[in-house]
Amino acid sequence: MAQAIFFISAALLLYNYLLFPAGIILMARMGGSKVAETLSTASESLPTVTLVIAAYNEERVIEAKILNSLDLDYPVELLRILVVSDGSTDSTPQIVQRFQNKGVLSLHDPERRGKTAALNRAVASATSDIVVFSDANNIFDKNALRQLVKHFANPRVGGVCGLKQIYHSAERESSQGDSLYWKYESAIKESESRLGSITNADGEIFAVRRSLYQPVDNMLINDDAEITFILIKQGYRVLYERHAVSHEQASIRIEDDFHVKVRMISGGFQTIARHWAFLLPPRSWFAFNFVSHKLLRWLAPEFMILIAISSLWLISSPFFLAMIILQGAFYALAVLGWITREGIGRRAVFYIPFYLCAMNLAALHGLWRFLAGTQTTQWRKAER
Repeated sequence: MAQAIFFISAALLLYNYLLFPAGIILMARMGGSKVAETLSTASESLPTVTLVIAAYNEERVIEAKILNSLDLDYPVELLRILVVSDGSTDSTPQIVQRFQNKGVLSLHDPERRGKTAALNRAVASATSDIVVFSDANNIFDKNALRQLVKHFANPRVGGVCGLKQIYHSAERESSQGDSLYWKYESAIKESESRLGSITNADGEIFAVRRSLYQPVDNMLINDDAEITFILIKQGYRVLYERHAVSHEQASIRIEDDFHVKVRMISGGFQTIARHWAFLLPPRSWFAFNFVSHKLLRWLAPEFMILIAISSLWLISSPFFLAMIILQGAFYALAVLGWITREGIGRRAVFYIPFYLCAMNLAALHGLWRFLAGTQTTQWRKAER
């Protein structure tokens, strides 16, 4: 039994981290080019767009975000910028008001009901063909909107997600890990998109056909995941466009990144609980990808624990003794990564094991919060 637990857990971990990404990337390269070529044809007439910026106590960054949005390469008569700042207690609403004469609309409610409720209220006030969701701390490339909306020339496309890039910063503890993670995610998402649909859009740069939007339950944590499911269940595709780029700073402290991941993964299990009949057992390509890409990723810490326990149980075997030594070396590198995580002294050989362990601890904590029912829709802001 212990051997079976070890090999099944190790196989699932290996499949999620290496075999599934390699397999789907290879499949996309072999059979996805025709789809990508078909979807690259843009319509002659651009759609109207509402850019919805979610901002909670973002007085430090909101002006830069608005200036960036006003500078985007998109016809001013087709673009409406809307900032929803519900619950903000700083000067965010007042800063937004200063841009009224440039067509920026401020939606502010003193009551804080969570990001999902704020987005629902923003979309309800939109009349455009396309709604693009963004956060206050993201900066779009100048051509990002054009790159997103070109795919809506295809009537079967319901949503398009852009590429999230992390600014490099030696002073920010999460910069190296987040940058590597999003490059890894980008390769998977681009392949998923070529073969069908991505499994989860990123709310920092996510365009949606407004006519398909359905109000999201205010109690849901991951609004972008729920919107993805809404579009998929209506029979539409959600694509990934790597030339639509959004930039943001990583968290200054790894602790802040940890709490962001806890909230996201707790919300991920909430999504699975809400859509389990659609996902389990996988009966569609989307469901198979979701289980392979997301569910197994969120269960990785449990697999790591089972691998360690089963190895210790079988330590009398030379093979499993070697497995214990390898695991011990990996976790020792993670501890050194924790010690050297600050400043320019960090090294990838230490930092990557540390980052993987920290994020898997966050996944474990996220599952616990979901099971305990203690995760709310309100989030702890990361220092950036």
